[in-house]
Amino acid sequence: MAVALNPSLREARNRRFAVRAAGPCYVARVDSTRREEIAAELRATAAAQDWTPWQLAQALHEKAQTPTMLMAWRLAMGQTQAEVVVGLRGLAADEEINCGPTTQQLSRWENGHETPGPIYRPLFGLWYRTTLNRLGLTDDHPIVTLMKDAVPDEEDPVRRREFFQAAAVTPILVHLERIRTQMDSGLRHVLPTADVEHWQEVATGHIASYGQFGPRDLLNRLAPDLEEIAGLIERYPREKDLLLIASRLGGLTGALWTDLEDDRQARAWLHTADRYAAQAGDTTQRYWIAMARAMIAIYGPQPAAVLPIAARARAELGDAPSAPAAQLAGLAARAHASLGPARAEQARAELRRAEHLTGQLTTAQTGEQFFGFPERELAAYASWVLTAVKDSGAWAAQERALAEYPANDPMDRPLILLSRARLLVERREAAEATRVAGDAITMLPTQLRVPLLMTQASRIAVDLDAVSPSHARQLRERLAA
Repeated sequence: MAVALNPSLREARNRRFAVRAAGPCYVARVDSTRREEIAAELRATAAAQDWTPWQLAQALHEKAQTPTMLMAWRLAMGQTQAEVVVGLRGLAADEEINCGPTTQQLSRWENGHETPGPIYRPLFGLWYRTTLNRLGLTDDHPIVTLMKDAVPDEEDPVRRREFFQAAAVTPILVHLERIRTQMDSGLRHVLPTADVEHWQEVATGHIASYGQFGPRDLLNRLAPDLEEIAGLIERYPREKDLLLIASRLGGLTGALWTDLEDDRQARAWLHTADRYAAQAGDTTQRYWIAMARAMIAIYGPQPAAVLPIAARARAELGDAPSAPAAQLAGLAARAHASLGPARAEQARAELRRAEHLTGQLTTAQTGEQFFGFPERELAAYASWVLTAVKDSGAWAAQERALAEYPANDPMDRPLILLSRARLLVERREAAEATRVAGDAITMLPTQLRVPLLMTQASRIAVDLDAVSPSHARQLRERLAA
């Protein structure tokens, strides 16, 4: 009775019968190890007998039984598939071709399972320094097997030497090509100038909107652009102008969260903004981030925390005059003043430092919107410091500062008025203190009555409790209206 064979056994039996039938004419297939040995022997013969690369490639194709001429040329060069892939990728980068083969692709091409497309064919010609026809990559016959009696053409001796010299230095050549490609890749991560200018305009528009829209509204406007910039930075991680734009918008976002008294969000965004500023190598922007962190502290429960922030910024970033460095000195002056009359001298010293730095700034530095430090802000800081240290010139300093600001200023002018209300409470002028503090808030549109301002106004009401509870109640009613 016949025994049925499974398909795999049947195929194996058929192959054995085919070999026996072939008799002495059958030639066993050359495995990869033996192919490498033959290639090494032929390369030595070619060097000794002064063969052309073309002659060597043909000999390899015949004696090593390479499935394609692509494999024969690689063996003629004495290269691995991985080395050829690196080389082809480098050539693709030079031609600004945003792709590169894998070793798996190269293996399929060399074994004749697939054919290189039109993008890769010229790269093979460049890499092996020969024609597509000799590579078996003609359009009519993508992978061809040459006849054994094909007559090799004579080649230029110079080109012949170049080929074998390249084969001899393949390891270092491939290594250096990998390094050059890596170095060159950074140069291609450059955002087009027009795109940079576009995002600079977008950032300028958002910055100009500060104080025109409520913080939550502006955060909603910022969100989609921040998301798009985050995507661009992934594609262009070395674009310093883009990093600076991202840092500035991140800083603006942190400031908005400060106005909303969400210190955790504010610090998180400022941390991100600082990292972008560091990558952009922009010291002035990093100083601004330090100042923004100090701004969180000055309105928090421990304003003295401003002082280590200022000290660290000066140690890390230097003493070069800049708008945020001047403003940070002003915040340090306020921090000293908040600690009581005993720190009045240190407060005045920091205020003088702020004045000195401001005096060295250019008009562009003082006048830059949101990130600058104009003379009127210096006047505001002077009024806050003198009021806090109970200086006799505090009232006059407040007058000078108020004169510098327009009536619709959404932040500094209300803060100056609240500082005046606090001074009036100390003078026990409860009715006037209530009016000034109430006006400071109610003169603003509802969407601009940010939590930071409301908290400061509520503290005036607390101070009034000790002087006139009825006026304190009246102020709270105005604030709640």
